[in-house]
Amino acid sequence: MPAIAAAALLHAMPPQDCAPNLLHNPGFEQGLQGWRGAGAGPDSVAHGGAASLRYHNPDDARYRTFSQTIAAQPGQTIAFGAWLKGRGLQGPSQDRGASVYIQSFDAQGRFLEGRYPAGIVGDSDWRPISARYRVPRRAARVTLGLYLRRGTTGTAWFDDVYACALSPQATLYPAGGRTLIETPQPQWLTVSSVLLDRQRKVIDQTKLRRYIADRQWLTYTPPPLPPGEYRLRQQVTEAATGRRRSSEIALDIGQPTPAVTIDGQGFTRRHGERLFPLGIYSTRDGDDDLARIAAAGFNSVLNYRYGLGKDADGFFRRSRRHGLQVIYAIKDLYAGSRFAPATRGSYAALAAAQVNRLKNQPNLLAWYINDELGLEFLPQIAARHQQVQRLDRHHPTFQVLNKTAALDDYYNSTDILATDPYPVGSEPHLRRTLHDTLQTVRAARGVKGAWMVIQIMDHAAYDSRRPARAPTEDEVRAQAWLALIGGARGLLFYSYNDLFYQQQRGRFERAAFAAQWRGIARVARQIRSFSPYLLTGDGVTLQLDGRAAARIFVRGDSALLLAANPEARTVTLRLTLPDGWRHQTERSLTMSLPPFGAVHLPLRR
Repeated sequence: MPAIAAAALLHAMPPQDCAPNLLHNPGFEQGLQGWRGAGAGPDSVAHGGAASLRYHNPDDARYRTFSQTIAAQPGQTIAFGAWLKGRGLQGPSQDRGASVYIQSFDAQGRFLEGRYPAGIVGDSDWRPISARYRVPRRAARVTLGLYLRRGTTGTAWFDDVYACALSPQATLYPAGGRTLIETPQPQWLTVSSVLLDRQRKVIDQTKLRRYIADRQWLTYTPPPLPPGEYRLRQQVTEAATGRRRSSEIALDIGQPTPAVTIDGQGFTRRHGERLFPLGIYSTRDGDDDLARIAAAGFNSVLNYRYGLGKDADGFFRRSRRHGLQVIYAIKDLYAGSRFAPATRGSYAALAAAQVNRLKNQPNLLAWYINDELGLEFLPQIAARHQQVQRLDRHHPTFQVLNKTAALDDYYNSTDILATDPYPVGSEPHLRRTLHDTLQTVRAARGVKGAWMVIQIMDHAAYDSRRPARAPTEDEVRAQAWLALIGGARGLLFYSYNDLFYQQQRGRFERAAFAAQWRGIARVARQIRSFSPYLLTGDGVTLQLDGRAAARIFVRGDSALLLAANPEARTVTLRLTLPDGWRHQTERSLTMSLPPFGAVHLPLRR
């Protein structure tokens, strides 16, 4: 079964196929037994059995959830869902309605991440809502809940709720003609490979049977063929269970090197030369703004509002005038996604029109195909990735996720992976930046690009109830250093336009913006100056006591040492450089790093 079809079946999993169901009293046949929450009660209107949970909310200021803790373990994938019925469900925003969610917390009770699938609005008969969730490695408690989203009024019924752990299975991670097979336990596997030409005609087929204990690289060698663009479709099948996972990638034979590509160490190459993408998100695209961005040291810009009905050619032209590469967004062209534009045609046709019209822009760097969409959209994302590969072999696809536990699932649907921790104002430290970078680099497996998003925005820009709390220059620098230490091959700052959010509230201060931007620019220029060291791929991460992190980036007989403190307290850093390396004349270094302090030191052999 193709991966897309398998994923579609998984998302539609009915509760009766979920065994064992991790929930107690999922059909409310015992009233509210096992569920936490007040204000709702059992009802005889039911989807299955004789009861359901009914919740009526006439007050848009009231917000309640009905939940229970489930016995889920870190690393597990949970399929969850419920049947919902609604009457008069309405709210002021697009993010409204009734739905089901799952979320996790660490051992200290701090929120980690969650999945919140789109629910039902208005009047609706019984409808299934389902999604998947990968439990983070740091999770100590996982809860599933039912709710009306904030600001939603009306009546909702919930029934036949389910949550089940999916058993892990063998997976394949292709890298050109080589494919990494990983399996959760030793077993016999069959790996089949099918080579297709541009007309989707089968050119070659092979099948291998292997006993793999953990992980193994396999090589596919195509027969002698004329130069051209081909597709390699592969499938790994477990002999004991028959379960399958599939992938499909572009395989160029005798073709010119793409204009922009990801090399064997995960670096971006443009016209054959390595480039460290140092970009910034911005919906402001005037010449003054682009000039300011370029002068700050950035070499790339991502404007995710561009697309249908916009002057994309003008945006490319203005960006090019200021020496900026463009990461172009087609991230919203998915049925059912929050910002999908209205269309009478298909989203695939809209995406094809965008790609075909813009793929020859000389400063196009990558296609932005996903901004934090969950696993329920993965079949569409994978199809978009393959579509872009077929239409434009010269530019990679790029996506950003906010849940590191699911990174592996997205490997076969992109060329570049990134995550966006946004820790400032949400946590008292910056540890998540390093953690998420390490997880992103691990998931990229040295084959995909691994980039990171650095927070420069204030969370209050998206929630007026929060006090203003913009990241300081030290916090921006520490985030960036931690990402570089963790192995990021590119950085994107989020976001330039959010630095102006107070304009809409009548509280914008030009002097405050100028000071904040000067700090951001200082960090960006420093990173750009590091490029000769960042692009070698040669270096070593130092093992340190405590939370501080450090890495040496080597370039011949010189090197760059980066060190960062993710804590809101001063730490003393003691480290011994590898044999042969010195800072000035010293091999052993002791330094005091202030809260969120970050340093860079030159080293010599």
